[in-house]
Amino acid sequence: FVESIGEGVTNLIPGDHVLLVFTGECQDCVHCKSEESNMCDLLRINTDRCAMLSDGKSRFSVKGKPIHHFVGTSAFNEYTVVHVGCLAKINPATPLYKVCVLSCGISTGLLLTYILYVIVEQAIYIVTNLSYLCL
Repeated sequence: FVESIGEGVTNLIPGDHVLLVFTGECQDCVHCKSEESNMCDLLRINTDRCAMLSDGKSRFSVKGKPIHHFVGTSAFNEYTVVHVGCLAKINPATPLYKVCVLSCGISTGLLLTYILYVIVEQAIYIVTNLSYLCL
């Protein structure tokens, strides 16, 4: 859930339940405004970016040395600091321990299942058509 918000954040308040989204949306670029893509120009997956976009600095450190952000979320922490576009507000009645996997795990598994289904379906179709041609 949201513990606190930064300057200019208007769509979230402390206490809101959210999911971290590693493919965030700035709501401003061509891709975010398109109905055909969610690959935001600003918040797309970028494993080279290791700091906040606003000032290029990390929000984490150990013994004075910076710990870099990863994929815009730095989710392996008890607390994290993210761009507001990397958060999806969810129903507060939804148990967080049940929906925490939706951000990455489920979507990755579903996409892979869909891709494999399409490939298998097309392969069966091709094999079926070839068998008719061979007859």
